[in-house]
Amino acid sequence: MYKCYLCGRSDTALLEGYVKGVGAVLLCPDCWRKLAEENKLLAGASGGCNC
Repeated sequence: MYKCYLCGRSDTALLEGYVKGVGAVLLCPDCWRKLAEENKLLAGASGGCNC
């Protein structure tokens, strides 16, 4: 089972985020939002789909 890289949550959908200094990780929406607000996600990398 996949878990959020930061908090370990596995009870929600996970998003892929590219964290500065770490690379690609899976994040829950709360942690993804927190990192985005702190400007720790790499530009152009999102957890969304381009469909």
